[in-house]
Amino acid sequence: MSRKYRQPGYQDSDRERRPKPPPRPKGPAGRVETKFHLVTRCNNCAAEIQVMESVRPTDTCRNCGTDLHTCRNCLNFDPSARNECTKAVDVRVSNKSANNLCPLFAPKILIEKQGSGAPPPKVNSHRQAFLDLFKK
Repeated sequence: MSRKYRQPGYQDSDRERRPKPPPRPKGPAGRVETKFHLVTRCNNCAAEIQVMESVRPTDTCRNCGTDLHTCRNCLNFDPSARNECTKAVDVRVSNKSANNLCPLFAPKILIEKQGSGAPPPKVNSHRQAFLDLFKK
């Protein structure tokens, strides 16, 4: 006999009984611990920047050589906001990737998940593989 709705109660004897699944083990031994860390990255090449507190206007990326004191590396940068900045800016900076002397600059600090013991991937591995294709 089949019924459209499966409310408990009347005619439960003909319903298939499924065994309950065994309970999951709980506690620190059965769980993988996830760790997070704060990191600042270059907007151009995604290399990790060691200076997290303050970035001087003359600082450049060690990996690609681009300027770090730019709007794209700023915490207040938002492409959808007016003048592309969440703060009230008097003068719009036209080139967001160029070095500027904005007094509202704060480095963008990201929260990233650390891996489970695997070594971090090399930053330029894909770019280097691409360049190796065209070597003579």
